[in-house]
Amino acid sequence: MVKDLRLVVTLGATLLAWSAIPSRADAHPIHSTITELVSDPARGAVRATIRVFADDLRSAVLRSAPGRALPANGPAWESAVLAYASSVFSLQDSRGRALPLRSCGVRRTADLVWLCVEAGVGRDDGPLRVRNAMLCELYEDQVNVVQGSVGGSRRSLLFVRGDGLKEMR
Repeated sequence: MVKDLRLVVTLGATLLAWSAIPSRADAHPIHSTITELVSDPARGAVRATIRVFADDLRSAVLRSAPGRALPANGPAWESAVLAYASSVFSLQDSRGRALPLRSCGVRRTADLVWLCVEAGVGRDDGPLRVRNAMLCELYEDQVNVVQGSVGGSRRSLLFVRGDGLKEMR
């Protein structure tokens, strides 16, 4: 109960702080991502849409591919973004098997990037386990929120540096 209350308070504070963020990318005072995780049992898939600040994502992708010249967009950029995302964001089925991620698009809107990844899941695989360490290698104060509709119920998870897999029921 206390843990749930702490999550709600932290999530509320994060969202409140995010709503006050100035429009300039270099001025954001908080390091955070928000991920929407949606299960589609009819298709046998789960989709994660990750909202991240463009400048933070670029810094992380360039750091993960040292010496590699990357354009600001296009197939090479999207491939590098997926490689980075796959190294810091993961899904596992209830048996602990990693679910390979595939891109379902990268879109930029002003200072934000919307990264979409999907994974195949069985119809009755049980709860998913999620890990979101995006940008934690760059920022000590990084906070990643994952909100999900999996198995008919809605849940929010909070990830900070050092967190591992968490169950999304």
